[in-house]
Formats: sequence, C-alpha cells, structure tokens
Amino acid sequence: MLTTTQAIVLGALQGATEFLPISSSAHLIIVPWLFGWQPMHNQLAFDVALHFGTLLAVLLYFCFDWLLIVASYIGDLRQRRWLGSSRGSLLLKIIVGTIPGALVGKLLEDPIEHYFYTHTDNIWVLAATLSLFGLALVVAERVGKQARGETEITYLDALIIGSAQALAVIPGVSRSGITILAGLFLGLRRPAAARFSFLLATPIIFGAVALKIKDLQPSDLGWPLFAGVASAAIVGMIAIRFLLRYVENRRYDLFAYYRWALSAIVVGVWYWRLSHPA
Repeated sequence: MLTTTQAIVLGALQGATEFLPISSSAHLIIVPWLFGWQPMHNQLAFDVALHFGTLLAVLLYFCFDWLLIVASYIGDLRQRRWLGSSRGSLLLKIIVGTIPGALVGKLLEDPIEHYFYTHTDNIWVLAATLSLFGLALVVAERVGKQARGETEITYLDALIIGSAQALAVIPGVSRSGITILAGLFLGLRRPAAARFSFLLATPIIFGAVALKIKDLQPSDLGWPLFAGVASAAIVGMIAIRFLLRYVENRRYDLFAYYRWALSAIVVGVWYWRLSHPA
C-alpha cells in the first residue's frame, strides 16, 4: 500500500522529471526499485493522479500563453487567415505536433510501461536509454544553429518535433527531452525549444488523463492520491520556471551529466544485486 510520504515523493519526482529532460517514467520505475518499495495495487489510479498534477502545473503556468494563442487564432479566423499569423498559427502547429505522439502513446505507452514496472530485472535497459539520449542532447546543443524563436517554428518543424515526441513512450527517453532535442537540431534557440516542448506536452498529458480517468474507482481515492497530485503540480511549476530561466544563458549539458550519473548508479546497483542475491 502506498503511503502518503511515498506519494509525495513520487509526485515531486513526476513534477520535476516530466518537465526537465531527464525522463519521468524512468524515475518512477527506478526510485521504487532502488528503495525496494512494494508494487502498488492501484498503479492506474496513481498514474492518473500524477499526470493530473503535471497537467495542472503546465496549465497554470502557461494559462495566459494559451489564452493569447487561442485569441490570436480566433482573430486570424475573423480575417480569413486560415493558417494563422505567426502567433495564432501556434495553435495549429501544436495540434499537428500532437498527432504522432497521441497515436503512438495510445497504442504502446501502457504495455511498454507495464513491462518495465513488472520486469525490473531488465532495468539496465533504462540505463542505456538514459545514457544514449543524454549523449544526443549534448550533440544537439553543438550541432543546432539556435537561430530561431518560437514564432518562427514551421508546420514541418512541429510535425518533426511531434514525431520525435512519439519516442517518449520508451522509459528513459523523456517527453520534454526528446522534443527539446528535436527543436535544437532544427535550429531553435534553447528557450524556444523548451517553451514549445511544454506547450506541446499540454494536450498529450490531457489526453493521457482523459483516457484513464474513466477507469478509476471510488475506492482508489484517498489522501495519498491527493498528496501526489498536489506534489506533482507544485514541483512541476517550479521545474518549468527553473528550466526556462536556466536555459536562457546555459546549455542543456547539466541534464546529460545527470542522466549519465543516474545510469551509472542503476548499472552499479543492478550488477551488485545480480552478484549478491538476497
């Protein structure tokens, strides 16, 4: 049975790692594995709670941005500019970018995550994906021209970034990480890549909550669930603010270093347990 303390810890993990490019799904698998926490009987309910918390975070943080984007596109429609202006077209670009990730997530996210939750003997695979995409993030920093802002994102950019987002069903990849990485490769500036990543995450997270919330039972509700939601929402907003400020003048390398360090810990613990069975 999940305790309130564990729910707060996992909620904080979800809030931070959903928006920092270090993979929320990997952390939610690795941390219980490291500390030997028992599997949750209501994993679905808690998964919904954590996603709802991060949805609150991104909606609250970007509420005025969303109002501006929607209002801009409505204004464009009144002027018969169907593809929108530079600001109004962001709405359509987010929709275009959402489609690939939504389709792949609907088909593969649950079975893939279920496999890793129930086959922790293969947890070294997470170490591999964490390391590989950490390296890709460093390469993107050095290859990308970083010359374009958010309003200069094209429909093709949105489709490519959205297609990259589909890879986030693999634990260790990171939804924010892969979309930021794609944005950097396409020549976006660091803050623009992060902002578009967060805006693109909003409909995906909303869809994940909407699909699963119907399966909740009244017995699933309780203080641990509410504590997890609150923790994920609060820490999520802090993480968004931190990342947007951090990348104004700094590279994403810090997060690659963190990925490599976590990978080393996972491999070390996995090997130790393999060679010293209880």
